[in-house]
Amino acid sequence: MATKKSKKTEATAEAQPAPQAAPQPQAGQQPAGLSLTDLITVTQIIQLSSQRGAFRAEEMEQVGALYTKLVAFLQSTGALTPPDAEEKKDA
Repeated sequence: MATKKSKKTEATAEAQPAPQAAPQPQAGQQPAGLSLTDLITVTQIIQLSSQRGAFRAEEMEQVGALYTKLVAFLQSTGALTPPDAEEKKDA
């Protein structure tokens, strides 16, 4: 006895894109990647963009949350030093 698929199940299966393999770099090309320096640059871009009013008020919470996570990650790797550690170093 054959089972019938519901129309909803068929539509859901058709709507989901098939997973694609990550593109492989060609000979002579370096694989794409992010360095800690790139992530530090992103934090600087977020700082400048917010100072220049590039984000709407309703977007600030999401941007701030991402910025906070990024800074915490960079501090945990040692790529950024916490602000109070810099002040003690200068004194």
